[in-house]
Amino acid sequence: MYLFRWLTSRTVRKAGELADIVKKILNHQRDRLSAEAISVVETALREFHALLRSGADSAAIKAAMALLEKTANEQLKAYPNAGIRENLVMFLEIAILIVGSRAFLIQPMVIPTGSAQPTLWGVTYQDLRDQPAVDVPSLPVRIWERWIHGASYYHFTAKQDCQLTGWQEKPTTVFPFVKKQSLRTTAGEIVVWFPPDDFPRQLGIFDESRRAIKKVSFKAGEDIVKCRVVTGDHLFVERITYNFRRPHRGETIVFRSEHHPGMTWDTHYIKRLVALGGEKVRIGDDRHTYIDGRRLTTNDHGFQNVFGFDPAKKAQSDHYSGHVNGKVWQETTGFTGPTPNFPDETTEVQVRPNHYLCFGDNTMNSADSRYWGEPDFPQERVIGKSCFVFWPFTKRFGWGQK
Repeated sequence: MYLFRWLTSRTVRKAGELADIVKKILNHQRDRLSAEAISVVETALREFHALLRSGADSAAIKAAMALLEKTANEQLKAYPNAGIRENLVMFLEIAILIVGSRAFLIQPMVIPTGSAQPTLWGVTYQDLRDQPAVDVPSLPVRIWERWIHGASYYHFTAKQDCQLTGWQEKPTTVFPFVKKQSLRTTAGEIVVWFPPDDFPRQLGIFDESRRAIKKVSFKAGEDIVKCRVVTGDHLFVERITYNFRRPHRGETIVFRSEHHPGMTWDTHYIKRLVALGGEKVRIGDDRHTYIDGRRLTTNDHGFQNVFGFDPAKKAQSDHYSGHVNGKVWQETTGFTGPTPNFPDETTEVQVRPNHYLCFGDNTMNSADSRYWGEPDFPQERVIGKSCFVFWPFTKRFGWGQK
């Protein structure tokens, strides 16, 4: 009966909140109050709870609330700066909730690279200087694209004939979360607000193959920078499941790199789990992985898309193309790839006990167990698995990753 009244009566709910507050303060001050004061407040609380459960009307409850509040003010000690104290307690509780959730339940993560594409996308960029038909959207459209699709546009034209001489190596923090970085030209500096992380490459001004600036000289009115940069997928890492069981083959797991040979130190990686401790692994020329001699196919959980490629087409970046060994890589690209641990289909790697071996879904653009100095890593480094893409709002939004 009391529960029904609590659900339907605002007065009963406010009475319950008042009783909880009085009880909380009483428990906090027990070591500072006299035995008589404690007894008076406890008696008032018992009588108040009995009245609530008796089915009394709203008028009687309001009168009892006033009496309980008067008793509490007389017997309990006042806190100095009570408002500040309550706010600090609230912020502390929120902080504990956030830290606890991050440590034991879910953890946000940003996909920085393209190694998991097309399952999960990292930062992508387009140099639009050679596409004069493509216009940079108006400010309202840019704001919409930024908040919904995670896309940022950068467009700078030469005000006079000039040469691009370089750029500021590291961004400057103007205010919290507000950064700027500069391009250097013979006509002066060009300030880029909210610059992308990989400044010269993602702005389209640096040619990695030649290790040089793509274009140096610009005429007045010519585009120095015209590009579109799309942020990597933001997702939640679910940290509960693996407290009760070990990861399964085919799951997309997140793990700490620590100081593993070949990995970037002290960061997190996200890859698809391929082999478990004690198993022998090889990559065939057919771009399928073999575990203890058994060929993985689209029938294996987690590999429906990975091995769903057309074998008549060559492996290509940002597409599901199976897993590529060193021989196939060289046949496809004409040069040696980052696959020293699996140079051909005859090479077999045995995973150490209590270790895992992982590959990226973007087999032509992934530094993974084919490349690392030690192909496998300890299972204790796994912190969770891919759970929910919460931004940007693309077709990958939600729980649908496989």
